[in-house]
Amino acid sequence: MRTRRILGAAMASAALVGTTLIAGSPAVAQTNAAAASCTALALETVVIRDRMSVNGRALAQLNKGERASSPCRMYYGGSYSKCGIISDRWVKVTKHGVTGYVVGTCVKQPA
Repeated sequence: MRTRRILGAAMASAALVGTTLIAGSPAVAQTNAAAASCTALALETVVIRDRMSVNGRALAQLNKGERASSPCRMYYGGSYSKCGIISDRWVKVTKHGVTGYVVGTCVKQPA
């Protein structure tokens, strides 16, 4: 939804000035970030869930010290308290073909 809003605003702006979208626009940058691939390192054992909520169905587990592929971006969903921090930041990961979300405070991604 947010991407559509950003893209819609960028297209409207481009139409007003009679130009096309440029590669540095927020919508394009967000798309490029989503396409990139990173590795998430579990700082503590976390559950991979089917949605960004502690009530989401458990799909798998990422044990402390394990790595999983990740699209290099943060997601924001349901609030939780984990690893001593209250947050709503989630990380999308894929481990052995299972894709889901883990709490973002307990995993480390490259900066």
